[in-house]
Amino acid sequence: MSSFTMSYRKVGNREHRRDKRLPLPIFTIRLDGLVCDTLNWSLGGLLVSGYEGAHNPEDLIDVDVKIKDATGDYALKLTARVVRVDQKNKTIALRFEEMSPVIYDFFERSFAQRFRNRLR
Repeated sequence: MSSFTMSYRKVGNREHRRDKRLPLPIFTIRLDGLVCDTLNWSLGGLLVSGYEGAHNPEDLIDVDVKIKDATGDYALKLTARVVRVDQKNKTIALRFEEMSPVIYDFFERSFAQRFRNRLR
């Protein structure tokens, strides 16, 4: 028996990504002392706005992540690879070097917290 959802194909701008991009929740990112926010994120990486640094594609960088407006220190520290830098739009795209259970759990809890807060 064939599955309708498995055979569905979006017409037009087809998404070739393995991981779905999500705009919410917004995360605050600290890299090289610069503090920025995400435009979107996925389990594969982050697109960060407000970036005015000097990194190049393929650079490995250390990143601290927390939910925007959360009190306390950064909840997650990870290493990411620079995919692209757009100086004009002040964005940097980062890909996680590896998806560990710690990273997965952090994003899962953050997403669930956002959903719970919305229901209140």
